[in-house]
Amino acid sequence: MKDGMIQKTAKVGALAATDDELKKINAYTLEPLKAEDVYLFKIAVVSNAPEIDRDFEPLTKNAVESLAEQLRGRTIIFDHKPSAQNQKARIYDTVCEQNGEQTALGEPLTTLMAHCYMVNAGNADLIAEIKAGIKKEVSVGFATSGMTCSVCGKAFNLCPHRKGQEYSGKTCRALITDCTDAYEVSFVAVPCQTNAGTRKQYEKIDDRAAIDELNARIRIKEMNFREE
Repeated sequence: MKDGMIQKTAKVGALAATDDELKKINAYTLEPLKAEDVYLFKIAVVSNAPEIDRDFEPLTKNAVESLAEQLRGRTIIFDHKPSAQNQKARIYDTVCEQNGEQTALGEPLTTLMAHCYMVNAGNADLIAEIKAGIKKEVSVGFATSGMTCSVCGKAFNLCPHRKGQEYSGKTCRALITDCTDAYEVSFVAVPCQTNAGTRKQYEKIDDRAAIDELNARIRIKEMNFREE
């Protein structure tokens, strides 16, 4: 296995600081914040559409939903550098949206939306860059316990099938079936590809019997988003 670029589209949009949103935000604060204290935005993080995943490792609906659970309360930083000074925003809520469509694998098309907040004080330049579309690439790091072959249903590191190849007219995909942990979301630099969506980084598994090694595999998702 090696790193691959996956084209996914994500969006950022403004949110209104309603009483309901502020109640959710204040669950993470030491002192209550008011509407004038915060800037709210939302990110379409990922979906379970397999046809847009160019390295044939799509998330299933269950993985999208479990990632949604794990992302609540996680911080937003820059360039995956975990320091307190690097923290700029926080995810205070996640929502899995469906529009009635189905994926090529027969699941309801499900998009993970992350609701985020940052304080206005000290962040005027960053907020202006987000609004202007300058800061519009983000990535999210998370862990999975494993992947399943879409052809035979076995753990992908134990089955004989190869991603992207067809077997009796069925394209083989390594399905990410869950999320065991979510680490953070980062603002990152412009991807090397035009309109690049998602990049996954992970370690190569040489021993196909070493299932436990999959528990330490980290998925890094890099995506574009544009302001609605």
